[in-house]
Amino acid sequence: MTERITFVAFYMDVSAATMQRIHQTTSTITVTEPHCFIQTMFASARHFHPGCGRVILSDQHTHFPPGTNAEIRRLPLDKKAPMLARARAWLAYLREASGHVIFLDNDILINGDLGHVFAEEFAVALTYRDERKWPINAGINFAHGCYLTVAAAFHELWLRRFLLADEQSGVWGGDQDALRELFSEVDFARDDCFGCCLAGLAVRFLPCARYNFSTRRAADMVGQYPDAAALHFKGRRKPFMLPYYQQYIHDSENRTEK
Repeated sequence: MTERITFVAFYMDVSAATMQRIHQTTSTITVTEPHCFIQTMFASARHFHPGCGRVILSDQHTHFPPGTNAEIRRLPLDKKAPMLARARAWLAYLREASGHVIFLDNDILINGDLGHVFAEEFAVALTYRDERKWPINAGINFAHGCYLTVAAAFHELWLRRFLLADEQSGVWGGDQDALRELFSEVDFARDDCFGCCLAGLAVRFLPCARYNFSTRRAADMVGQYPDAAALHFKGRRKPFMLPYYQQYIHDSENRTEK
């Protein structure tokens, strides 16, 4: 029996002061329509996985508009440290999950069937690129439905390393700093799928070029990328996400009509 895939987003409102602290670390532009991005992300997931689950992890107070087409799970989270809150929410979710899980940022579009990823044996799958600062991008990561206890153990190990960082890291970037440190001995100067073991936990690495694709220059994120199963409109690429999906649906409808 094939395990169901659940796509899991994370979102909570943050204060202007917290957003200002985020901007001290990243030049990412402010998203003015977060719920629209989330719903578009889920729509792209349903396009390739019609029976998928859809879950939003959030704090106990963030408002979601009527008609939000997903299950909302609320947790007691610290809004002053959104990235640390997300790491805690992921671990809490895995401890009660069933089936395959894909955690993903709200600015990602699913661009292909991801079911084949789970044909391999692993507890957690992460996406990587040959980059010095953050070789592992946490924007999309996978937990295998047959090994959720092991996946939760990995996320707990990840969280413990995260908690060793300074306060600013909990606001932004600390999750990827922790991953870099955990896998400091791994050579990411490659472009294939491969596995490794960390503290007895099975981890699989997938190249960002196929499973977490972004163009090198933000302004270039306007083409068609049929070889990439997930497109990440991170940072200044965000304004291109909704037009990209609208054009994609338009083109799909035209192909169907023909």
